[in-house]
Amino acid sequence: MSTTKKPPAPRRRTTKAASAPPSCGTCAGTGETTTAVRVGRKRREIGATQTALCPDCFGTGTA
Repeated sequence: MSTTKKPPAPRRRTTKAASAPPSCGTCAGTGETTTAVRVGRKRREIGATQTALCPDCFGTGTA
């Protein structure tokens, strides 16, 4: 009586761990930037600031 030959088991592939994308240099990874508020015809700055989305990463925080 002959035994049946089994096919070899498939080799397992190892995957690399996904690395985190680099953080944005403009906003330091927060996704927001601050700008000074300007008023008047001569565009003088007052002491206030406002926050906005980062123009480089559009608020994601990654480059």
